[in-house]
Amino acid sequence: MAKIKTIDGIRYSRGAISKKREQGINHFTNTRVKEFKDPITGETIGLGPNEMYLQSYRDYSEHPLTEGEKSQRAKWSIACKAANAIIKDKSHPRYMELYHRWREQLSAEKPCKQFPNFVRAVLASE
Repeated sequence: MAKIKTIDGIRYSRGAISKKREQGINHFTNTRVKEFKDPITGETIGLGPNEMYLQSYRDYSEHPLTEGEKSQRAKWSIACKAANAIIKDKSHPRYMELYHRWREQLSAEKPCKQFPNFVRAVLASE
C-alpha cells in the first residue's frame, strides 16, 4: 500500500481516483485515511496514514481457492460471526474483558487500533 504525501492545504483524500478495465478485469485506484475510535467513549484514538491502493477483484473461475485458503476462510468466518455477536452486545460476558485487553495493547509498539479487528484476531487465534 502506497502512502500519499499531499501538498499544503490538503490534509488527506478519500475515495476512488480512477476506474480502469483491462482484459476484462476492473481495477479501482482508491485513497483512504482510517479513523480509529474507542467503541465506548467514541473518542478518536488516532488516524492512519494517507494511503493509496489498487483494488481488483479475483476471478474465482480462473483462480479458485486453494485448500489452505478454504480452511483459513472457514476459520475466519467462524471468528467473525463470534466477534460480531460480542461487538454488537456490550453486555456480552467477553465484551469488557476484550475491551480492556484492547486498551492495554494500545501502548504497544505496533498496536491494533481497531477494536473489531482486535476481537476478530483474538478469537481467530483461540
